[in-house]
Amino acid sequence: MRTLFIAITLLMGTQLIAQPHGKYNERIKEARIEFMKKKLALTPEEEKAFIPLYTAMLDELDSLKKSYKEEVDLKDVDLTFMPDKECEKLVENIMEFRSKEVAITNRYTEEFKKVLPIKKVAMIYKAEFEFRRELVERLREGKRR
Repeated sequence: MRTLFIAITLLMGTQLIAQPHGKYNERIKEARIEFMKKKLALTPEEEKAFIPLYTAMLDELDSLKKSYKEEVDLKDVDLTFMPDKECEKLVENIMEFRSKEVAITNRYTEEFKKVLPIKKVAMIYKAEFEFRRELVERLREGKRR
């Protein structure tokens, strides 16, 4: 666990702020994969089958998020004077994105079940939650410094 904290601390270090956004995302992805390997206690055979699937899922979700951000950038949306038709379209776009996200997750969950015991499949989602929580905590600590 200490190794994880060191890895995340290094990952979130100030040298990353100056790096291009893509390298930053790649380092987070690498840390996420390492975190997953440790949390799931994968056997060599499981790791060989699971990691390419997991990486493909992360890539697909990342690609979906990038295309979504190009279509709908919620940080710049001002709903105050937006006409109802535009609000309706915005909601439809958000729901379409979320549906696609769920479809990708469902598809990969079925693939994970083929290469991992069901308990480890369930652990994937718990580990994802823990990784995000620790990442956010590290970001908060970095901002306090």
